[in-house]
Amino acid sequence: MRRTLILLMLAGALTATGCSSPGVAKTPGDRSNTYRRALDMDMRQLADDWDVLWFADRQYRLTKYYTR
Repeated sequence: MRRTLILLMLAGALTATGCSSPGVAKTPGDRSNTYRRALDMDMRQLADDWDVLWFADRQYRLTKYYTR
């Protein structure tokens, strides 16, 4: 009886802590992919901010030609 109770408590503790569920931690490849995507998004936003700084995001009104 005591052994069964200990085994049930151990099984419950292992289930509650998540030792049996894979994928809790990221692999180095997943971590690298996350960093790569974040850097890509930051570089896209940097290009947009640079265009706003130089007013290149708007169409010019001083010329009659389409400048975009």
